[in-house]
Amino acid sequence: MELALTLNSNGTLFTVVALALAVLFGVMSGVRASMFRRQFGRNPWGIHPNVWLAIGFVFGIIGMCLAFLACATTRVGAGPLAPPPPRPPATNPYAAGGGWAPGPAEGPPAGWYPDPSQRHEYRFFNGHDWTADVVDSGLHSSEPLPAPPGSAAPG
Repeated sequence: MELALTLNSNGTLFTVVALALAVLFGVMSGVRASMFRRQFGRNPWGIHPNVWLAIGFVFGIIGMCLAFLACATTRVGAGPLAPPPPRPPATNPYAAGGGWAPGPAEGPPAGWYPDPSQRHEYRFFNGHDWTADVVDSGLHSSEPLPAPPGSAAPG
């Protein structure tokens, strides 16, 4: 009786191991590209994470290394490879002392806009509110949005 872990004449064990490694490399490539997209709002090298998953699956460890290289070399924030973000919302919450709350259909789409407080280059707008995510010279950081000018201090 032959052991289950030995390579039999038709190469079943080799096929199973190769397929498992291909799935592993594909998933690692796709997950890394998805994390990059979620963190920086753009795809590594402009390629969708599902395509990175397929590249990792087909090319194995080389595809996975390419996905990691793409994440490491893709520019984030302002730069020649990143087009300028769309214009800020029509009403700036800092212009007249606050009071800006878009209706369900009138708000701008989520994305990176010039920071309304003008303390950073860009701030992420999630479609409803400004977030603490900011970008300066292509470096991502987090800083809560200060209170609008003229608003009463809490307390």
